[in-house]
Amino acid sequence: MRFLLLSRDGDHPIGAELSRMGHDVVVATGPEVTAATISLVDVLVVGAELVREKSEWFSRLRAQIRAAEVFVLGMAASTSTDDLTPLMEIGVDDYLVAPFHPADVRARVELFERRSYAFMRRQTHEESARGEIERLAAIIQTQNDIALAGLDLDVVMRLIAERAMILCGASGAAVALVEGEEMFYRVGTGFSAQFQGARLPIASTFAGSCVLTGEVLRTDDSERDPRVNVEAARRFKFRSMLNVPLKRDNQTVGVVSISSGVPYAFVDSDERTLELMAGLLGAAMGNAAEHAAKQALMTEVASIVTALQESQHLFDSFLNNNPALAYMKDESGRRVFVNEPFRRFFALSPGVDVSTIPDEQIMSPETVAHLRDQDDQAFKSGQPSVSETVIPTPEGEPRHFLTYRFIARDSSGRRFLGGVSFDITERKAAEEALRRSEESFRALIEGSPEAIFVHRGGPLLYVNPSSCAFLRLPTNELVGRSLLDFVHPEDRAAAAGQLDGMPGRGAPRVREIRFLPPDGRIVTAEISSLRLVFAGQPATLVSARDLTERNQIQARLVVADRLASVGTLAAGVAHEINNPLAFVISNLSFLTEELHALAGELPKGRLDELEEVLEETNEGVNRVRLIVQDLKTFSRGDEEQPTAVDLRRVIDSALALARGELRHRATVVKDVSEAPLVEGSEARFGQVVLNLLINAAHAIPQGQSDKNEIRVSLRNENDHAVIEVRDTGCGMSAEVLGRIFDPFFTTKPVGVGTGLGLSICHGIITGFGGEISASSEVGKGSIFRISLPAYRKSRLKAG
Repeated sequence: MRFLLLSRDGDHPIGAELSRMGHDVVVATGPEVTAATISLVDVLVVGAELVREKSEWFSRLRAQIRAAEVFVLGMAASTSTDDLTPLMEIGVDDYLVAPFHPADVRARVELFERRSYAFMRRQTHEESARGEIERLAAIIQTQNDIALAGLDLDVVMRLIAERAMILCGASGAAVALVEGEEMFYRVGTGFSAQFQGARLPIASTFAGSCVLTGEVLRTDDSERDPRVNVEAARRFKFRSMLNVPLKRDNQTVGVVSISSGVPYAFVDSDERTLELMAGLLGAAMGNAAEHAAKQALMTEVASIVTALQESQHLFDSFLNNNPALAYMKDESGRRVFVNEPFRRFFALSPGVDVSTIPDEQIMSPETVAHLRDQDDQAFKSGQPSVSETVIPTPEGEPRHFLTYRFIARDSSGRRFLGGVSFDITERKAAEEALRRSEESFRALIEGSPEAIFVHRGGPLLYVNPSSCAFLRLPTNELVGRSLLDFVHPEDRAAAAGQLDGMPGRGAPRVREIRFLPPDGRIVTAEISSLRLVFAGQPATLVSARDLTERNQIQARLVVADRLASVGTLAAGVAHEINNPLAFVISNLSFLTEELHALAGELPKGRLDELEEVLEETNEGVNRVRLIVQDLKTFSRGDEEQPTAVDLRRVIDSALALARGELRHRATVVKDVSEAPLVEGSEARFGQVVLNLLINAAHAIPQGQSDKNEIRVSLRNENDHAVIEVRDTGCGMSAEVLGRIFDPFFTTKPVGVGTGLGLSICHGIITGFGGEISASSEVGKGSIFRISLPAYRKSRLKAG
């Protein structure tokens, strides 16, 4: 574009930027500019200061500026009213405010270019074709001229190129044909004549992209379009280009191209015009190829008509013998076609005109409203759709239909709604039965006490609530992880094949596997697996039955059996000792009497010595008698019925049995106060207290009995008898304290303890309705507390 810059600064930044952009710029001071000068430029650039100083001169030139269709761009130092008012008074088309950034200058230039090009287009249209009617007349005339040209394609191509250049206001036009990997420019007019006879590679040109894609390609400004080779565009001096694929028999055989030296030279109507021209040329090329085969084509057309009639017959037969209900409606909702199954379903006579039967005559109002709403949606969207609908039969039986709707057009472009409805009543019933079955199965699985896992050889896909309790993790932390992650490391090799459900010989195997949940507590389970289909794909179901409690019960039974054997043995030993012990006691009594009878015959010192020996012997024999009595108490079986038990006797018996274990480790303090009788087994309670005393003794090292203490107390608390066993031993950590009542848990070395003592104590006390608890502190000792409910509110006084 040409710019006239009115400024006293010959190096004004706007002028410099316009020059860099490649525009012609003339700088003047003002008065020497005349109307004739202004008519030679496209844009007048003037500052607010100059307008204010020479307002009368600008007023005189205003009419000439408008008459010459020259754009006015103002320059202001700021956006203040004083700076903008002079520019507004002369009616500038746009303005820039200092500092004048290059981006702002380019934006204003692009705006003026668009306006200028629009003006040029209007002039071109007025000169070449007065409106679309003239353009259409020119195209029709071109078609007549092509018909007169016959089969001479060079004449037809040049005619197309020349008419396209005129009708679209282009500077040049060309027709290129595809030959191998190149485009041969067969015709060129205007400044595109330079391309005539040239061969360019298809893959590296903008026109070649049109051939490759088969689509219309237009660039409004080659300087801003990344698809265009800017250097080539500058070399051939074009800014706008429009390429339309030239097609023959639906194959792209070339391209019709027009170009212009100015940007934004072409609009949508030019695209349509060039497409028509390309269509005319393609048709002409097709006519030339079809001329030789005209007779064969006529024969082929006849065979096509016959085939079409046969196809129509087959199509009608297909629709009428298909179980689906098929229909077609026009946009007013009137049926224009239905197949025979449709007629049979609604009990319509074979010859009745369905277009005269309203929907309300064959369906209920609710069904009519629902179907019309779906039909309207299909018409509005224009897209295929699928929906389910319940349509009653004329007898009132509800039937479920799956309907496919689509839009069809006739040769004139009228739209019709096609519908195909399939009766899915039986399928819906089967789906409902399957849903209920799945719900029942899911309820069964969800409520199963066994842990259920489903996987496909890797991450878990499903777990039931029992699985979460089994592994002590929520569902979201189980799904997605491998079940082998929770198997004890020593059992993983053996469990791998079992968890995968690999088929083997004979019946499915069931085996015990140890699991290791995150809390560290080992769980023994009996697992089995089977292959099934889950969510439509093969999977493995693993069921795990927790055997921990069963194993604990079995272990307790083993220990109980051993204890019963020990009790039987103890009873036998006590019985065997009791018989000779009676002789010893009787003989000692006789010796004492005889010694007193001979007292006068023995020296006095000798008599005292013998009496002392007999007294010590009696004391030892009585201790043996008490031990035998305690053994008989301990050996009583579980078959005895619960009775009222005096816990004082229980404590005394347990202390007597444990005396040998306690005396080398600690001083024993017995603190017995008022306490009620309790209901239970004296032997069982004695077993518990004895176990607690032995554990207290083992918590204290030997040899320091004067520095350690084991205190056994008995008292009444809220109608409960409470026994406490305190020791000053090593104590227990919080982790050990939390697991002391677990079966098989022990801190003793292998072979020393079974880990069942406290677990059995817990079972005995809770079995008689009591509670047992413990507290401990490392380095200070432990306290075990037993609380048992009173028996019939009775009380015993401490003696």
